[in-house]
Amino acid sequence: MYLDLAPAVVTSPCPLLPAEAADEFSPQVCMQVPSHSAWIPLELDLSAYAGPNGDLSMTELESALIACVDDGDRLHDQTQWAEPQIEYDSWLNRRLAIALRGWGDIVCKKGSDPFSLQTLREMEELAEWACLTLHNRSRHLALHNNWCPALDEAGALVMQKEQSRAWQRRWKKAVQDVAVRHRNLTTISPWDVFPRQKQADLRYADLLPLTRFADSLSFQRDVSISHWNVNDFKGFYERVAAIVRCSRGAALIAKQV
Repeated sequence: MYLDLAPAVVTSPCPLLPAEAADEFSPQVCMQVPSHSAWIPLELDLSAYAGPNGDLSMTELESALIACVDDGDRLHDQTQWAEPQIEYDSWLNRRLAIALRGWGDIVCKKGSDPFSLQTLREMEELAEWACLTLHNRSRHLALHNNWCPALDEAGALVMQKEQSRAWQRRWKKAVQDVAVRHRNLTTISPWDVFPRQKQADLRYADLLPLTRFADSLSFQRDVSISHWNVNDFKGFYERVAAIVRCSRGAALIAKQV
């Protein structure tokens, strides 16, 4: 159905948790995920916080982003998972798939040129801020040793290889500095760079670099591509694939503690 977007991986905002191969498709979150992984899907339409001229209510949007993290964290504890392996993954990683939507809608409301580099830079600033807000909330919940247990599991592996007390101290300090409550937080669909409920205008494809700010890609689509030809479709996915290879491929390289 889709062109090869290898490497299919999900990443983490925490540098102590490596990227993972995504070898299974989950209809629930509409994305490639690691096998037997537990995800809480949430959706936040950023454009719902934009006025008629596209100006965003940043205070209200920030509160909504924080609420997504809090709601998702609570749902992990309330959800009855179908399989023991998935239940264990919920406990271990506390994965959230917060779909950040409405990118093309905001640009359309602003009347900005989607072809413009300035437009892309403005939207990248918004994407970076939104992802950082979610990350900071997860960091806040991780304080007082309340981080996701996957960090303790990763630490145990480090201790097996590095027996020195200096390494143990270094790892413990790193956890205190960067620990998160949720291994994964964000997902963005490449289709959300287009204004929704309209025919997809290929000029908006210049906003595709926004997807690199998310931990994973979803493929939810609310735009019509009935007017596209084969070359349009192929070119779009080739651009998506190039971004995936650059951003998520680089995430497969081990990070420094």
